[in-house]
Amino acid sequence: MNDIQLLNQLPVIPNITDKQLAKIKKRIGEYKRAKSIFGHSTSQTSYTLQTLNMISDSPMSRMKQCMAQIDRKYEAVQHAYFKIENLKLEKGNELRQREIFAQISTIETNMGNALRQIGMFQNMYDEIRISHNIPKDWNESDYEAQEYQNMVRKCFRLAIQDMMNYNTVSKASVEYCEQLGIHPTEAAIITKGYLMKMNKLLEKDKKLPIKHMYDFLDTVAQKYKDNFKFVLERLGLNEIGSEEFRHDYC
Repeated sequence: MNDIQLLNQLPVIPNITDKQLAKIKKRIGEYKRAKSIFGHSTSQTSYTLQTLNMISDSPMSRMKQCMAQIDRKYEAVQHAYFKIENLKLEKGNELRQREIFAQISTIETNMGNALRQIGMFQNMYDEIRISHNIPKDWNESDYEAQEYQNMVRKCFRLAIQDMMNYNTVSKASVEYCEQLGIHPTEAAIITKGYLMKMNKLLEKDKKLPIKHMYDFLDTVAQKYKDNFKFVLERLGLNEIGSEEFRHDYC
C-alpha cells in the first residue's frame, strides 16, 4: 500500500475537512521525493566542515572519523535489512499485511539514505588519503606516528579558545599541556603572543584568513613534536603504547 492508498482509506476524521485532506494528498508525492533527499539529520556540508574539520587535526584522524561514520551507517543498513526480512516472515490478516508493506517501504527509504551516506564518507576517505599521499596499506604505526602532533594542535586550539574567552588558559588546558609534556606557562605565553600578532594584522588589513590559525597550529605541532618523551620518562615507559601489539599487518 502506498501513501495515497493509505490516505484514501482513512476513516472520517472530525478535525480535518475533505478540502484539507485533498490538499495533503496532492502534495504527498513531493513529501516522499524530498524525504529521499533529506532523509538524514545532518547535511553533507555539516559533516565535511564540522564533523571532519573540528574533531580532527590531521588527515589520518579525519580518515578515522570517516570510518567511524561508515561503521555507524553500515550498522543501520544491517539493522534495516534484518528488520525487513523479519517483517516478510511475519504472518497476519490482510490489515496487518498492509501495515507490514507500509513499514517495509519506510525502512527501505531509510536504508537508501544510509547507503548514500556510506558512499559519501567513502569518497571523503579516498580524497583525504590521496590528497595527503597516504598509502592504501597504511597501518596502526602510521596512525600512531601522527597522533601526538594531532593532540598538540588540539591542545593549542583549546588554549586559543580560552584566551579569547577568559584571557587566560583554563584548568583543562593546563592539564592537557602537562599530559603532552608542554609547560602550560609557555603554551599560554605563545598563544597570547599569537593572538596579539593576529589582532595587529586585523587592524592593518581588516581581514584575517583562517589559514593563519592553521599555520600556527602546524607550527606548534612541529615545535613540540618530541615533548612526549618527557612524559614517557616520568611514567617510566620506553614507548607510546606497544609496537609489539600494533596491528601493522593485515
